[in-house]
Amino acid sequence: MEAIGVAVAIIVDDTSEDIENIIMSDDGTGGGIRIPSMLISKDDGRKLIDFLKRANQEELNSTAIMAEFIMDKPDNRVEYDIWFTSSNDKALDFISDFSELDE
Repeated sequence: MEAIGVAVAIIVDDTSEDIENIIMSDDGTGGGIRIPSMLISKDDGRKLIDFLKRANQEELNSTAIMAEFIMDKPDNRVEYDIWFTSSNDKALDFISDFSELDE
């Protein structure tokens, strides 16, 4: 997708569910992907897809989709998740070493 100029990937959930607490993650095969992505609900995705299908060329040319990635930090702390595979010894070593620094 990056090779064709895609700036952001919009993933549409295929299930009608609350996506507020869904975390998209990498299964380990996305190491070379460098574009941001976001998950939107099935309902919102349907609206976007329906518009793109019915819009004429002039409407498509004048359409801009804005993506905003907001990372709330209400208590001024950085929060993070570390994802790894247990089959990677270096990842396990990193977790062990990093745990000493994490407060």
